[in-house]
Amino acid sequence: MGSQMRKTMSPEEVMAFHRSIFVANMHGDYAIEVAKARERHGVKGLIRDVHVPRMKEGAVDFEFYTVGGDDIMFTQDRDLTLGTFRSIDHAYDEIINENSGGVLCLTADEILQAKKDGKVAFMFTIEGAGPIQEDLSLLRNFYRLGLRSVILTWFKANPAADGVGESRNGGLSEFGKNLIEEMDSLGMLIDITQSSPQTIKDVFDVTKNPVIASHSNASGCYPHRRNLTDEQIRTLAERGGVIGITCYPAHVSDKPSLEAFMRHIDYCVNLAGIEAVGIGLNIIVHSPQDAVHFYERSKIEYSDMELKGLENLEKMHVITRELFTRGYDEEAVKKIMGGNLLRVIRDVIG
Repeated sequence: MGSQMRKTMSPEEVMAFHRSIFVANMHGDYAIEVAKARERHGVKGLIRDVHVPRMKEGAVDFEFYTVGGDDIMFTQDRDLTLGTFRSIDHAYDEIINENSGGVLCLTADEILQAKKDGKVAFMFTIEGAGPIQEDLSLLRNFYRLGLRSVILTWFKANPAADGVGESRNGGLSEFGKNLIEEMDSLGMLIDITQSSPQTIKDVFDVTKNPVIASHSNASGCYPHRRNLTDEQIRTLAERGGVIGITCYPAHVSDKPSLEAFMRHIDYCVNLAGIEAVGIGLNIIVHSPQDAVHFYERSKIEYSDMELKGLENLEKMHVITRELFTRGYDEEAVKKIMGGNLLRVIRDVIG
């Protein structure tokens, strides 16, 4: 992995290094909190007043911002398409008009420029292709508004594909195959997190581009249906993609801990190489009551909502510290903490 001398780095040295490199969180759900605050309570400015300060405290330079998906929780509207358009409108207002310290980015160069300017970068994704319905014109219009990534499914099935929660294990529909081809043509990231095994296989058969798994772990490290198999991770790596290791407790271990989270990083590095691993924390920021209701409805297994030691984005530097402690060298840490994702964004999106 790297020089054992890094174990002697002081906390101040670790933090200085962490702030000097590009740091990315491959999955965040803060848009849910923003939509709830604005639509239920008329409260604006959460990105400016809460989320950007958290990111800056943790020296997090980039995050995928989830503006919609396959469930009302993502959109605050049973009409998933309308809700996603509304969430994008909220995001423009919160990120751009409120002078939030954040920037909506469309390319890798824009992301790096944001860091140089002392701002944090956001790029839109949706968690499930449901808002696209079966209409590629909707995909293209979402793209024009800034959407650059699609997590194909959120657990269940949608018109494009089956999620991992569908026992029939269906794959891409005919529309789903057309969707993948159109995303390739536009230059959009395909995200296989939560997709069924057959969907993942179909994606690898159809796409010509690297894909990501923005917030997934390794089933070989902890056997959970949401985690990826060794074969899936190897194929992802061979195609130039990145798996974002998540700290969501139910997907880490039956005894979730920071050490168990780090074992997933080690496992994936040993299995697929340094170039294939990133960080996708998936920290649940909304109220525990809402979250529990949400996950009970979706039948996803969960334990605690937070992983001790990685409760929020302010703790992102803890991962850098732990990587050094485990013997990773500076170049490896740079790649895992954000460099690998930035490479894929540049390769696929531009």
